[in-house]
Amino acid sequence: MDQLLGKVLAIAFVVEVLTNTVKTALPSLDTRYLPFLSGVLGVALAWATGIGVLSTLEITVRYVVLDYLVTGVVISRGANIVHDLAKTLSAAS
Repeated sequence: MDQLLGKVLAIAFVVEVLTNTVKTALPSLDTRYLPFLSGVLGVALAWATGIGVLSTLEITVRYVVLDYLVTGVVISRGANIVHDLAKTLSAAS
């Protein structure tokens, strides 16, 4: 489980860096599109790496793409929320 959270945290950092790079490269980009961009990057990286939070937590999901969507949303929220999730899950176990 700690290994999963480490991977999710690393991908969250990558998504933050990529989003900030796009924001810097395209200063005229409307900032309301940044959460969408972050979400797309998060889901794409979760799918590309095969990392799924729900499956690792042994939560049965009928469609694997839903696991990647959930993981991508968690990733897209940034490193801070992933760190908070890790602390919450560690305290629960």
